[in-house]
Amino acid sequence: MFFRKKSPHCGACLVCQVVVAILLFLASVAALVGVYKSHVLSSGFAFGTTSGSLSLIAFAVSVTLWMSQMRNCVSKCEACGTK
Repeated sequence: MFFRKKSPHCGACLVCQVVVAILLFLASVAALVGVYKSHVLSSGFAFGTTSGSLSLIAFAVSVTLWMSQMRNCVSKCEACGTK
């Protein structure tokens, strides 16, 4: 109650920010599953494959975008006009 802060976003902008953050989080989880599936084969662990390398790149990009979106959720927004 004492530490309650007002959100720096208007209602619609906050909803859009949160929806995009949730979708990017789900994409990051899917990329993590892809990393696991491309590195763990029936014969054991496999490193150096094309699918393994591309899945690691996809995971890194999706986590970076998700972290950037989370930063945008808590910082001030130029789209809703709040300064």
